[in-house]
Amino acid sequence: MAWELKFMQWANGWWASPFPDRVIPWLTHFGSHVAVILFILFAWVLKRKGKVLGRLALLYGTQSAVVYGLKFLVHRQRPPFSHEMALRFSTSPGEVLDPSFPSAHTVYAFMMATLLSARFPRYRVVFYLVAGLVGWTRLYLGVHFPTDVAGGALLGYGITKLFLLKIGIPSFENRGFS
Repeated sequence: MAWELKFMQWANGWWASPFPDRVIPWLTHFGSHVAVILFILFAWVLKRKGKVLGRLALLYGTQSAVVYGLKFLVHRQRPPFSHEMALRFSTSPGEVLDPSFPSAHTVYAFMMATLLSARFPRYRVVFYLVAGLVGWTRLYLGVHFPTDVAGGALLGYGITKLFLLKIGIPSFENRGFS
């Protein structure tokens, strides 16, 4: 944990600037609960299949149960300067009230990237870059440690891949729309 604090203090010294300070708080919401719910509804509207809605909701519920179960089992404190940074950037103080590990925003961003990559494999690099950007915003804002973000990325990717393999989601299976 000491190396993570040193890394975050070092990084905050060179990557902080006025433009990202205005943009990053908006970008981080691509991994929020609202973004996931809109993603699920959008996928359902496009396909109009109850199976898509039900299975995406089941995946989201599974991811949430694992994430918040781990958060309260591990009960890792947020970075010490997160409260100060949250006051500067966040519109919602509840964002820094739950434990730190794993980063839920990163989990959800990688869940959506993995689903989209299964449906549109040609663009998987773009999807994972956007998911990685969401994880990085959590570091930039000082609300997560690097291992919180790495753990969130692994969980989001791993659980989604396992879900696609074992249960499947029409429209998101490897060969496109079914």
